[in-house]
Formats: sequence, C-alpha cells, structure tokens
Amino acid sequence: MLFAKLVDIYQQAGFAIRSSISPFMLKSISNVSHEDGTFTYIVKDGANYGAHGGGISMSEVYLIDSLASVFKPTTVFGIGCSFGWSSVALTLANPAAKVVAIDIAEGTSAPGLDLTNEVAKRHGLNLKALIGRSPEDVPAIVERELGGRIDLVFIDADHTDTAQYADFRAVAPYCHPSTVYLFHDVYICQTTASFKRIAAEMVTHDGLVLTRTASGIGALIPKSAPAELRASIAAFADPFCVVPL
Repeated sequence: MLFAKLVDIYQQAGFAIRSSISPFMLKSISNVSHEDGTFTYIVKDGANYGAHGGGISMSEVYLIDSLASVFKPTTVFGIGCSFGWSSVALTLANPAAKVVAIDIAEGTSAPGLDLTNEVAKRHGLNLKALIGRSPEDVPAIVERELGGRIDLVFIDADHTDTAQYADFRAVAPYCHPSTVYLFHDVYICQTTASFKRIAAEMVTHDGLVLTRTASGIGALIPKSAPAELRASIAAFADPFCVVPL
C-alpha cells in the first residue's frame, strides 16, 4: 500500500503523479528527453514541479516497503530531498522513526522543502526537511535532530563519485554496524567506482547493487543482519545482471 499512500498524499496536495511508465509508452506522452518515465514526477498545471529531478520509482518504493517489514529503524537520515517523495516514503514506511532530510534548496529544488514540510504537517508525519549541504552541514544537523545516531541512511544528492564518497564519509561517524545504507542512482549515474570503494572500506557490511531497482541502488547490508533483512534487500538484485564489487 505504500505507493498508493504516496500517490494519495500528493494528489491531496494538488499534484498529479507520473511514475514508472514503460519507456515504450512514454514516447506517446512526452517529447522531453530528460524525463525518464521509470522515475516519479509530480505535475501541476501541466508542468513538472521538480523540473529535471525525478523521484524514486515504484520499484524503489517497493524496496523501502519490503525493508520496513523486517527492519525497524528509530532514526532515518536522507541527503537529498527535492519534492519529498522519497522522504515521505521513508516516513510512511517507518512510522516509529524520526526522519530528517536535507537539501541545498537551490534552483528547482528550492520549493520542495516547503512542500515536504507542508505534507508532513498535514498528515502528522515525523519528518523534517531542512536546508543543508553535505558534507559540511551533516554533523551539526545529525547531532541536533537525531541525537548523533543514524539507523537508516538514504543518499540521493549530487551523483558524482566525489560527492557520493563525501556524503558517505559525512554520515559514517553517526552510523553503526547495524545501520542500513542506500545510495540512489549508483548504476544509472555510473557512480559504481566510489560505491566499490565504500563497500571495500565497510568491513562490517556487504555491498550490493540492486539491479532490479530503476536506478541501480547501491546497498550496504550489515554482515550481522538476520536472514529476513538480508533477503528483503537482496531480492532486488537480479542474478542475471550482476554489478561486480
């Protein structure tokens, strides 16, 4: 029901949702090359609210839902918020957790933080979207808002190897051996080099690129994770499309 809840929440806010459309079908409804139908866009008055930025796909919402069925974090931290789609998904899936997401709130992402906080207030969600830049603002925000501890981290910001590694190093001091890490767009944005480096450094975790997700999410799974937690993530990695680490 998580995807359906998300659609309903944004529709109540006045947006139409376009998400997870087959590329073959997308050709008949859009001539804009940067709009990948596999991702999520919120639309008002015929225009994409987030312009070039697409939110997580249906398959990636399903991943969050699957993980939440067996993993109960109390603190969730996101780097990158845009119009809040993934942040709201993480909050709905983890109602006992406090969720904090940061974004630089520049350009097309600027109104997204306000929308995210308005949605959270309207629906009573334990979610706060804040202006912040990674890595420099991460320590103060995590200490102040989450008590210096992160159980689940979702990184979806500047998709370069340099930025992805810097984001990881920024959150790592506040994580622990049981923290689950998710890095969006690892395969589609070709940040596999930095993800391989991160996975090699994480002796307490196993790295896996989830090739059944639209963006090829990179996951760090605790080595100590129970079998059901590991299975809830590993099911999204196709054995016929393996990204070696």
